[in-house]
Amino acid sequence: MSFVEFILLLLVATKLHILRCTLKVCPMIEALEKEKVYSVDEYFALDEQSKEKLEYRNGKIKVMSGGTAKHSEIAARIIAILVNTLDQSDIKYRVYTSDTKIQIPSYSTFVYPDAVVVSLEPEFYQDRKDIITNPLLVVEVLSPSTQNYDRDGKFLAYRTIPSFQEYLLIDQDRPQVTTFYRNEARHWEDNDIMGLDKTVTLRSVDCEIPLSRIYKNIDFGA
Repeated sequence: MSFVEFILLLLVATKLHILRCTLKVCPMIEALEKEKVYSVDEYFALDEQSKEKLEYRNGKIKVMSGGTAKHSEIAARIIAILVNTLDQSDIKYRVYTSDTKIQIPSYSTFVYPDAVVVSLEPEFYQDRKDIITNPLLVVEVLSPSTQNYDRDGKFLAYRTIPSFQEYLLIDQDRPQVTTFYRNEARHWEDNDIMGLDKTVTLRSVDCEIPLSRIYKNIDFGA
């Protein structure tokens, strides 16, 4: 290897190291950052600058892993279905994408859902138009790396929000969805629906969605 080639390789390695640190994947920075308790304002500043989505969990910041093409397609389909279906309702609903965060005050947490529905008008955190405080229906498309958190920890946190009434979990590897609905007695009812020939009922917004629509053109073998 010539001296020039060595210098070029060194420059490339240095740039890659800087890039990794900029994207919050530098091991040294990760080790230091994990010990820090961030303020909400610090989180907002980092989130606005980050190329990746960041969630805030009681002083800690979590980098959200990017979703697969299949994950994105399912999320896009359920949003489109909700918009088209709820537009026909006599009640005014608003549907928001994964660019909108939800504040969970009891857990000092800000999270990104895959989709969220609000009844009537949205209520925003400190007039920030990207953070909702009154979700009615929350949708999460499950990923292998986040499904345990979505089913347990995140759901427990969502349940502390007074307006939150229904949770829809969508599996991306097989035609299966799970709903959790808070009834009039404030007890949570869960229901698993499996199969492309089945239909999921979303009681919070009074609509039915065939799973064949949610999973249209999805290749489960991919």
